[in-house]
Amino acid sequence: MKLAILILCVGLCSFTSSATAAEDPLVRREGKYLELITDLDSEQEINTIVSTFDHAVEQWVAFWNDQNFDPATFRVQAYVMRNEATFRAQGLIPIQVPDFNFGYALNQQIWIKAQPSEYYTRHLVLHEGVHAYMFDAFGGAGTTWFQEGTAELLGLHSSSGNSVLVNSIPTSREQVPFWGRFKRMEQIRQENKVPTVETVMGYRPNLLGDVGSYSWSWALVQLLQGYPEYRETLIDAAQQGADQGTGFNRIVSGALKDQWPIVSARWRLLCEDLDYGFDWERERVAISVKDPLWQGQPLELSVRADQGWQSIGVRVPGGIKIRFAAEGKITLAETTRPWISEPAGITLQYHRNRPLGQLLVCILPNAMPDNAESLEPLEIHAIDEEKLLEIDQYSWLLFRVNDAVGSLSDNQGDFQVNLTVGS
Repeated sequence: MKLAILILCVGLCSFTSSATAAEDPLVRREGKYLELITDLDSEQEINTIVSTFDHAVEQWVAFWNDQNFDPATFRVQAYVMRNEATFRAQGLIPIQVPDFNFGYALNQQIWIKAQPSEYYTRHLVLHEGVHAYMFDAFGGAGTTWFQEGTAELLGLHSSSGNSVLVNSIPTSREQVPFWGRFKRMEQIRQENKVPTVETVMGYRPNLLGDVGSYSWSWALVQLLQGYPEYRETLIDAAQQGADQGTGFNRIVSGALKDQWPIVSARWRLLCEDLDYGFDWERERVAISVKDPLWQGQPLELSVRADQGWQSIGVRVPGGIKIRFAAEGKITLAETTRPWISEPAGITLQYHRNRPLGQLLVCILPNAMPDNAESLEPLEIHAIDEEKLLEIDQYSWLLFRVNDAVGSLSDNQGDFQVNLTVGS
């Protein structure tokens, strides 16, 4: 603690002495919670960073339900740098700060390298600011996945200034230029190297800008905050932020022990679908460890075109064949004329190499392989009009219409699916 205080003092003293220099190229701006020292040229960008940060802090307090937050004492000193050498020459980067690619936080000081877009620079200020907030509120930010995942969650934002909204999944690439998480996640999907929950929870410190690790850490925190039944576990975990070892993970996994098969199953689906425009109101998957085992009676299901994966409400045993029959018409979009699709889909346009609007079924095993570092690709089949599939192991059956997750809101209608035991 004495060392941390000394470092902060060194930073403050350097600031005071450098501010008196007539040739000082740095600009200072003070907000309610942020003191910004920067060599950025744009007055508008500088002011926007300060205003955005101040309004984001209030949303962080609300997110964590932080009853002990004291607005009179919380203050972050931020250095946003185009030319790092200028800051080093003024002694504004202590020797305790290691080399970093994007940003670094030490107690209530943060250092940011200016990025090619104003959005990404601002995102990094908020990301590192979340670290500073959690150090102050909880004495730390937990293990690597939790530390980086929560910083990504509450650093991602739409709009700026007093209109900023944090914890906002971007709707397009243009909204978050140079952020790049979804691009890297798709590359990893294509390589069949999507990590398991256990792999993400085992990430080591000092990621040094590893975009893939930051992305999956964010995805795991998204999972825990996206389902109401996990939210309390997420909030409680923050209170243990001072524990940066294995004990932190034991607290989280222990709280979710009875639900772990569902957590793992939902993780697989989230990792498949998380992308621009992802909407939790459409993408929460209703499965349970208490879902009854299917006894072979005929089942009927309406699959809505404007929702994500939809369960038939039962688990199916392994070693059986199921016959699927589908019918109906849906509307995918209203343009100059409606796009009408039957279960086979529309071959004029494709999403993920399948016809748009095609009816899909996912065979999702109830149990996941032990000690695996990465996930097996999901078993997904097209249901054209009629299909016979063999189920190898106890599984959930989930259906959805093939469309980008950000394009579901204007879909209408549903397909009707009938399931019977086949031979």
